[in-house]
Amino acid sequence: MLGRLIIYLLVWLALMFIGLKACIEPECCPDDGIGVVDDDDGAVVPDAATYAIPTMLNSADVEQGADYDTWRRDLIAEYRNDTTQRLEVYGNYYPDEPIPDGFENMGFARAEAIARMLQPEIPLDRIDRLSRRLDDEAPEADARWEAGRYAFVMDMSDDDDDDGDGDGGDEIVELDSNTITIRFPFRESTQTLSSGTENYLQKLAQRLQQTDERVTITGHTDNVSSDAFNMGLGQRRADFVKGRLVAYGAPANRISTRSEGESNPEATNSTSAGRAKNRRAVVVLQPN
Repeated sequence: MLGRLIIYLLVWLALMFIGLKACIEPECCPDDGIGVVDDDDGAVVPDAATYAIPTMLNSADVEQGADYDTWRRDLIAEYRNDTTQRLEVYGNYYPDEPIPDGFENMGFARAEAIARMLQPEIPLDRIDRLSRRLDDEAPEADARWEAGRYAFVMDMSDDDDDDGDGDGGDEIVELDSNTITIRFPFRESTQTLSSGTENYLQKLAQRLQQTDERVTITGHTDNVSSDAFNMGLGQRRADFVKGRLVAYGAPANRISTRSEGESNPEATNSTSAGRAKNRRAVVVLQPN
């Protein structure tokens, strides 16, 4: 009799363990490593909390991820340190995404949504909404990925845009420590930069002397003039920046240059201010 009770008890414990694993644990303890469990069919889907501001392919909607509050607080605090500075918000997009009504591409739509998340602490007239084309393989339709990037502009000169054509001083924008944009305050010449930008390039060359990083410099233009002319102008801009870095001691054999001409604008070409932002060279550093 006692043996039979022990057998019944063991069977009952085994059934309880199976029930716990099959019915209770998936709902209360979802896999937090690569995703969360979908309540409908049990499929593992990407975790929206991976980024502070996630989005999905073909959607202009921007979500609030786990780090959203920290992201917003830090940007607002940095802006309040100097309320004369401008914040640039770059909406990420893939070339094959649909174009939303009222925008030139999906990146501009995402940038607008992100800028409105920072209201009212950072006024909209202090935020430039730009787009940033992504050329890697597009994610799956149900994957969350980074909706945008953000940077405060460093105006490297004291020049003013007196004639209203968008040509102020040259600017440097650091999207991160390895992606730097240099904006040119002129349409064609690449022979003069401000002392602030020259000092920046000198420090960058010193960094390259101390590391084995490879550098790619891509020149860009606005849409004024022909495609062929702008391809050449973009190449001259990239070569000019390389020349300045080499002059300051950077190793020439680890720096490559290319041009995209007018094909990859980050701002609208319908305004003088937008065209000025498109006249740029983008420096990308990668480990060797």
